[in-house]
Amino acid sequence: SPELNDISQVRGLSGHLDLVNVQATNDGGLVVNGRKPDLVLLNNDLTTGLPNELQKGEIMPPTQMGWHRRRKSEHQRALDPYVQEAAALLDLDPWYLQTEWFVSEDKCLEKETCRTILAAEVDAFLDGLRDRYAALGIDQEPVAFVKNDRGTYGLGIMTVRSGSELLELSNRKMKRLMYAKGGADVENFLVQEGVPTSMTSGSGVAEPVVYLVDGEAASWFYRANEKKGAMDNLNSPSSSFLSAAEVGPEAVDLARGRHALVAELSMLAMGAERLASARRT
Repeated sequence: SPELNDISQVRGLSGHLDLVNVQATNDGGLVVNGRKPDLVLLNNDLTTGLPNELQKGEIMPPTQMGWHRRRKSEHQRALDPYVQEAAALLDLDPWYLQTEWFVSEDKCLEKETCRTILAAEVDAFLDGLRDRYAALGIDQEPVAFVKNDRGTYGLGIMTVRSGSELLELSNRKMKRLMYAKGGADVENFLVQEGVPTSMTSGSGVAEPVVYLVDGEAASWFYRANEKKGAMDNLNSPSSSFLSAAEVGPEAVDLARGRHALVAELSMLAMGAERLASARRT
Protein backbone atom coordinates (compact mmCIF):
# COMPACT_ATOMS: atom_id res chain seq x y z
CA SER A 1 0.00 0.00 0.00
CA PRO A 2 1.42 3.45 -0.91
CA GLU A 3 0.30 4.80 2.48
CA LEU A 4 2.86 2.53 4.19
CA ASN A 5 5.87 3.36 1.99
CA ASP A 6 7.62 5.40 4.69
CA ILE A 7 6.64 3.17 7.64
CA SER A 8 8.92 0.34 8.76
CA GLN A 9 7.15 -0.66 12.00
CA VAL A 10 3.68 -0.66 13.49
CA ARG A 11 2.70 -1.26 17.09
CA GLY A 12 0.92 -4.55 17.69
CA LEU A 13 -0.82 -5.96 20.77
CA SER A 14 2.23 -8.07 21.69
CA GLY A 15 4.97 -5.73 20.45
CA HIS A 16 6.23 -3.98 17.35
CA LEU A 17 5.70 -5.53 13.93
CA ASP A 18 8.25 -5.04 11.17
CA LEU A 19 6.89 -4.10 7.76
CA VAL A 20 8.76 -5.63 4.83
CA ASN A 21 8.41 -4.65 1.19
CA VAL A 22 6.50 -7.15 -0.92
CA GLN A 23 7.17 -7.61 -4.63
CA ALA A 24 4.77 -8.94 -7.24
CA THR A 25 6.02 -11.64 -9.61
CA ASN A 26 5.23 -11.91 -13.30
CA ASP A 27 3.32 -15.16 -12.80
CA GLY A 28 0.69 -13.74 -10.42
CA GLY A 29 2.34 -14.27 -7.04
CA LEU A 30 4.19 -12.46 -4.25
CA VAL A 31 7.78 -12.47 -3.02
CA VAL A 32 8.98 -11.31 0.41
CA ASN A 33 12.73 -10.81 0.83
CA GLY A 34 13.28 -12.91 -2.27
CA ARG A 35 11.18 -15.84 -1.00
CA LYS A 36 7.64 -16.93 -1.76
CA PRO A 37 5.53 -16.87 1.42
CA ASP A 38 4.09 -20.14 2.71
CA LEU A 39 0.82 -18.42 3.60
CA VAL A 40 -0.73 -15.04 2.79
CA LEU A 41 -3.37 -13.73 5.23
CA LEU A 42 -5.75 -11.60 3.19
CA ASN A 43 -7.24 -8.49 4.80
CA ASN A 44 -9.04 -7.14 1.74
CA ASP A 45 -12.65 -7.77 0.75
CA LEU A 46 -11.71 -7.70 -2.98
CA THR A 47 -14.81 -5.70 -3.90
CA THR A 48 -12.90 -4.04 -6.73
CA GLY A 49 -11.59 -7.34 -8.13
CA LEU A 50 -8.73 -9.80 -7.73
CA PRO A 51 -5.26 -8.22 -8.15
CA ASN A 52 -2.84 -10.02 -10.44
CA GLU A 53 -0.38 -10.63 -7.58
CA LEU A 54 -2.99 -12.70 -5.72
CA GLN A 55 -3.59 -15.16 -8.54
CA LYS A 56 -1.28 -17.81 -7.05
CA GLY A 57 -0.10 -19.09 -3.70
CA GLU A 58 -1.68 -20.25 -0.45
CA ILE A 59 -4.04 -17.42 0.48
CA MET A 60 -6.51 -17.35 3.36
CA PRO A 61 -9.35 -16.54 3.28
CA PRO A 62 -9.62 -17.94 -0.27
CA THR A 63 -9.77 -15.29 -2.96
CA GLN A 64 -12.86 -16.99 -4.42
CA MET A 65 -14.73 -15.64 -1.40
CA GLY A 66 -14.01 -12.00 -2.25
CA TRP A 67 -16.90 -9.62 -2.83
CA HIS A 68 -16.05 -9.30 -6.51
CA ARG A 69 -17.87 -12.65 -6.77
CA ARG A 70 -20.08 -13.01 -3.71
CA ARG A 71 -23.56 -11.69 -2.98
CA LYS A 72 -25.13 -11.29 0.46
CA SER A 73 -28.26 -13.01 -0.82
CA GLU A 74 -26.23 -16.06 -1.90
CA HIS A 75 -24.91 -16.33 1.64
CA GLN A 76 -28.42 -16.12 3.10
CA ARG A 77 -29.62 -18.90 0.78
CA ALA A 78 -26.64 -21.08 1.67
CA LEU A 79 -27.20 -20.40 5.37
CA ASP A 80 -30.86 -21.40 5.42
CA PRO A 81 -30.52 -25.24 5.47
CA TYR A 82 -27.93 -25.12 8.26
CA VAL A 83 -30.16 -22.84 10.32
CA GLN A 84 -33.12 -25.15 9.75
CA GLU A 85 -31.10 -28.18 10.90
CA ALA A 86 -29.66 -26.45 13.97
CA ALA A 87 -33.07 -25.09 14.95
CA ALA A 88 -34.60 -28.57 14.71
CA LEU A 89 -31.86 -30.02 16.93
CA LEU A 90 -32.34 -27.24 19.50
CA ASP A 91 -36.15 -27.23 19.21
CA LEU A 92 -36.09 -23.54 18.25
CA ASP A 93 -37.98 -21.45 15.75
CA PRO A 94 -35.38 -20.87 12.97
CA TRP A 95 -36.31 -17.18 13.08
CA TYR A 96 -34.30 -16.86 16.30
CA LEU A 97 -31.15 -17.75 14.36
CA GLN A 98 -31.77 -16.01 11.03
CA THR A 99 -33.69 -12.85 10.24
CA GLU A 100 -36.29 -12.54 7.50
CA TRP A 101 -34.99 -11.16 4.20
CA PHE A 102 -35.58 -10.87 0.47
CA VAL A 103 -33.77 -9.51 -2.59
CA SER A 104 -35.13 -6.75 -4.78
CA GLU A 105 -33.45 -7.14 -8.15
CA ASP A 106 -32.72 -4.78 -11.04
CA LYS A 107 -33.55 -1.60 -9.15
CA CYS A 108 -32.18 1.54 -10.80
CA LEU A 109 -33.17 3.81 -7.93
CA GLU A 110 -32.51 7.02 -9.84
CA LYS A 111 -35.76 6.20 -11.69
CA GLU A 112 -39.03 6.83 -9.87
CA THR A 113 -40.63 3.62 -11.17
CA CYS A 114 -37.88 1.52 -9.57
CA ARG A 115 -38.20 3.35 -6.24
CA THR A 116 -41.98 2.89 -6.30
CA ILE A 117 -41.67 -0.87 -6.81
CA LEU A 118 -39.02 -1.20 -4.09
CA ALA A 119 -41.15 0.87 -1.68
CA ALA A 120 -44.14 -1.44 -2.27
CA GLU A 121 -41.96 -4.51 -1.70
CA VAL A 122 -40.64 -3.06 1.56
CA ASP A 123 -44.17 -2.26 2.79
CA ALA A 124 -45.31 -5.83 2.09
CA PHE A 125 -42.23 -7.15 3.89
CA LEU A 126 -42.87 -4.95 6.94
CA ASP A 127 -46.54 -6.01 7.02
CA GLY A 128 -45.43 -9.64 7.18
CA LEU A 129 -43.12 -8.84 10.07
CA ARG A 130 -45.94 -7.05 11.92
CA ASP A 131 -48.06 -10.19 11.66
CA ARG A 132 -45.22 -12.33 13.03
CA TYR A 133 -44.55 -9.93 15.88
CA ALA A 134 -48.24 -9.85 16.80
CA ALA A 135 -48.38 -13.65 16.86
CA LEU A 136 -45.32 -13.77 19.13
CA GLY A 137 -46.49 -10.97 21.41
CA ILE A 138 -43.64 -8.65 20.41
CA ASP A 139 -44.65 -5.04 21.04
CA GLN A 140 -42.36 -3.38 18.52
CA GLU A 141 -42.66 -1.76 15.12
CA PRO A 142 -40.61 -3.67 12.51
CA VAL A 143 -37.62 -2.09 10.82
CA ALA A 144 -35.97 -3.05 7.54
CA PHE A 145 -32.36 -2.59 6.49
CA VAL A 146 -31.93 -1.89 2.79
CA LYS A 147 -28.40 -2.62 1.62
CA ASN A 148 -26.36 -3.25 -1.49
CA ASP A 149 -26.37 -6.99 -2.27
CA ARG A 150 -22.66 -6.72 -3.11
CA GLY A 151 -19.72 -5.64 -0.99
CA THR A 152 -19.15 -4.94 2.67
CA TYR A 153 -18.91 -1.17 2.92
CA GLY A 154 -21.22 0.23 5.60
CA LEU A 155 -22.16 3.42 3.76
CA GLY A 156 -24.70 1.86 1.39
CA ILE A 157 -27.14 0.84 4.12
CA MET A 158 -30.44 2.51 4.98
CA THR A 159 -32.84 1.85 7.85
CA VAL A 160 -36.52 2.27 6.97
CA ARG A 161 -39.80 1.87 8.84
CA SER A 162 -42.00 2.46 5.80
CA GLY A 163 -41.63 2.17 2.06
CA SER A 164 -42.60 5.83 1.77
CA GLU A 165 -39.16 6.77 3.12
CA LEU A 166 -37.65 5.44 -0.11
CA LEU A 167 -39.96 7.68 -2.15
CA GLU A 168 -38.87 10.76 -0.20
CA LEU A 169 -35.11 10.28 -0.40
CA SER A 170 -32.96 13.36 -0.87
CA ASN A 171 -30.26 13.22 -3.53
CA ARG A 172 -27.62 12.90 -0.79
CA LYS A 173 -29.31 9.89 0.81
CA MET A 174 -29.94 8.36 -2.61
CA LYS A 175 -26.24 8.57 -3.42
CA ARG A 176 -25.35 7.01 -0.06
CA LEU A 177 -27.73 4.10 -0.63
CA MET A 178 -26.37 3.50 -4.12
CA TYR A 179 -22.74 3.83 -3.07
CA ALA A 180 -20.55 0.80 -3.70
CA LYS A 181 -16.91 0.47 -2.75
CA GLY A 182 -14.66 0.94 -5.76
CA GLY A 183 -17.49 2.40 -7.85
CA ALA A 184 -19.18 -0.97 -8.53
CA ASP A 185 -22.73 -0.86 -9.88
CA VAL A 186 -25.60 -1.20 -7.40
CA GLU A 187 -28.64 -2.90 -8.93
CA ASN A 188 -29.81 -5.52 -6.43
CA PHE A 189 -30.75 -4.70 -2.85
CA LEU A 190 -30.94 -7.06 0.10
CA VAL A 191 -33.81 -6.09 2.37
CA GLN A 192 -33.33 -7.57 5.82
CA GLU A 193 -35.28 -7.51 9.06
CA GLY A 194 -33.71 -5.18 11.60
CA VAL A 195 -32.95 -6.63 15.03
CA PRO A 196 -32.35 -4.29 17.99
CA THR A 197 -28.88 -4.47 19.51
CA SER A 198 -29.37 -5.51 23.15
CA MET A 199 -25.72 -5.44 24.22
CA THR A 200 -24.33 -2.22 25.66
CA SER A 201 -20.93 -0.92 26.67
CA GLY A 202 -20.74 2.27 28.66
CA SER A 203 -23.23 4.69 27.15
CA GLY A 204 -23.32 3.03 23.74
CA VAL A 205 -24.56 -0.12 22.05
CA ALA A 206 -22.16 -2.89 21.00
CA GLU A 207 -22.15 -5.86 18.64
CA PRO A 208 -19.85 -8.90 18.39
CA VAL A 209 -17.35 -9.56 15.61
CA VAL A 210 -16.21 -13.19 15.60
CA TYR A 211 -12.98 -14.62 14.19
CA LEU A 212 -13.14 -18.25 13.10
CA VAL A 213 -10.25 -20.67 12.56
CA ASP A 214 -10.84 -24.04 10.89
CA GLY A 215 -14.59 -23.49 11.12
CA GLU A 216 -14.69 -22.79 14.86
CA ALA A 217 -15.12 -19.52 16.74
CA ALA A 218 -11.65 -18.74 18.05
CA SER A 219 -11.69 -15.10 19.14
CA TRP A 220 -13.87 -12.05 19.06
CA PHE A 221 -14.02 -8.34 19.68
CA TYR A 222 -16.85 -5.83 19.85
CA ARG A 223 -17.81 -2.83 17.76
CA ALA A 224 -19.30 -0.15 20.02
CA ASN A 225 -20.87 3.15 19.07
CA GLU A 226 -22.04 5.83 21.49
CA LYS A 227 -23.62 7.92 18.73
CA LYS A 228 -25.92 5.19 17.40
CA GLY A 229 -29.08 3.61 18.73
CA ALA A 230 -30.17 0.00 19.13
CA MET A 231 -31.66 -0.14 15.61
CA ASP A 232 -28.85 1.69 13.81
CA ASN A 233 -25.97 0.47 11.68
CA LEU A 234 -22.97 0.64 14.06
CA ASN A 235 -20.39 0.50 11.27
CA SER A 236 -19.56 4.20 11.06
CA PRO A 237 -16.60 6.50 11.79
CA SER A 238 -17.91 7.06 15.34
CA SER A 239 -17.47 3.38 16.26
CA SER A 240 -14.77 2.04 18.58
CA PHE A 241 -13.45 -1.47 19.13
CA LEU A 242 -13.33 -3.29 22.45
CA SER A 243 -12.07 -6.61 23.75
CA ALA A 244 -14.44 -9.04 25.46
CA ALA A 245 -12.90 -8.15 28.83
CA GLU A 246 -13.78 -4.49 28.27
CA VAL A 247 -17.41 -5.32 27.56
CA GLY A 248 -17.90 -7.65 30.54
CA PRO A 249 -18.42 -11.30 31.57
CA GLU A 250 -21.89 -11.52 30.04
CA ALA A 251 -20.37 -10.79 26.64
CA VAL A 252 -17.92 -13.68 27.05
CA ASP A 253 -20.73 -16.10 27.93
CA LEU A 254 -22.75 -15.01 24.90
CA ALA A 255 -19.71 -15.21 22.64
CA ARG A 256 -18.98 -18.79 23.65
CA GLY A 257 -22.61 -19.80 23.22
CA ARG A 258 -25.13 -18.04 21.01
CA HIS A 259 -22.74 -15.85 19.06
CA ALA A 260 -20.37 -18.76 18.38
CA LEU A 261 -23.29 -20.88 17.15
CA VAL A 262 -24.49 -18.26 14.67
CA ALA A 263 -20.92 -17.56 13.49
CA GLU A 264 -20.16 -21.24 12.94
CA LEU A 265 -23.41 -21.74 11.01
CA SER A 266 -22.36 -18.81 8.85
CA MET A 267 -18.97 -20.45 8.27
CA LEU A 268 -20.70 -23.62 7.06
CA ALA A 269 -22.71 -21.47 4.66
CA MET A 270 -19.50 -19.88 3.38
CA GLY A 271 -18.14 -23.35 2.70
CA ALA A 272 -21.26 -24.14 0.68
CA GLU A 273 -20.82 -20.85 -1.21
CA ARG A 274 -17.24 -21.74 -2.03
CA LEU A 275 -18.22 -25.17 -3.37
CA ALA A 276 -20.96 -23.61 -5.49
CA SER A 277 -18.49 -21.05 -6.83
CA ALA A 278 -16.00 -23.79 -7.73
CA ARG A 279 -18.70 -25.68 -9.64
CA ARG A 280 -19.52 -22.56 -11.66
CA THR A 281 -15.87 -22.19 -12.70
